[in-house]
Amino acid sequence: MKTIKNFSRVAEREYAITTSDINLLYYELPQFFQDEYHTYNQPRLCTILNGTKEVSVNQSQSFQYQKNEFVLLPPDSCVHMSMPKSTQALVYEFSDRIIDSVLQQVSDHLELNTLNALNYPQFQHNKIPDRMGALHQRTLDILLDNNENIPFLLNLNSQEMVYELVKKQGCFDIIRNHGQHPINRAVRLMHSDLGRVMSISDVAEEVGMSLSNFSQRFKSITDKTPKAYLKDLKLDQAKQLLNSSSVTDTAMEVGYDNISHFIRLFKSEFGLTPKQYQRHHCRTESVH
Repeated sequence: MKTIKNFSRVAEREYAITTSDINLLYYELPQFFQDEYHTYNQPRLCTILNGTKEVSVNQSQSFQYQKNEFVLLPPDSCVHMSMPKSTQALVYEFSDRIIDSVLQQVSDHLELNTLNALNYPQFQHNKIPDRMGALHQRTLDILLDNNENIPFLLNLNSQEMVYELVKKQGCFDIIRNHGQHPINRAVRLMHSDLGRVMSISDVAEEVGMSLSNFSQRFKSITDKTPKAYLKDLKLDQAKQLLNSSSVTDTAMEVGYDNISHFIRLFKSEFGLTPKQYQRHHCRTESVH
């Protein structure tokens, strides 16, 4: 497994084990290591393979947890951690896709209070139940097995792990309501057809935040300004559209009325004009 030795967002992005449904982060931290840890825009299930963590979530009273326990953190949590012992930890970061899939299939059948949508807990700290423990061990076995189907197997296993979490009230509240987090809502909106033609001010207003506060919170979670995030998203979408659409149609589809401006942004990002990109990378010969 790829090892992360600090809480840097850059290190997490570089060394995460990533599938369509989950990011897995494996940490090896020395004795007496301490730092501030963030969950950004997805819920995270934190487990310990060996060692101990002393944790304070969002300036709450500190507590310790060990190998037979887990902590489930909502998005945008700020956690202070210290390691009384050398510690190895495995963290699960679940995607919107897997959360939505599980909730759509099972939430109507869970015997839980679904009315308390606004006051869900800051975090959950619990013993690892037997079934979750078996799934956790299965994750480790999959990662250690030299199998070409590792992403598929991890997705299957993680789906059941989300199911086990949502069966518990406090965990259900965190997982269900993560989509109501304003930055998470903004990201989803930006990925929608409507979001592509909205201004950043419109997005901030839609999620109930002032523009300055929205911009600050968005960058702290995603490491990008809203403007840069939306630009990168549009240009990535443009690459896909150029397989079957003209440069002009592509620019209009992703929300750029000024075609020359679109061409400049595209070349600055990818080193080629949209037309050059079509000639070198697109399969179709019919675009013009």
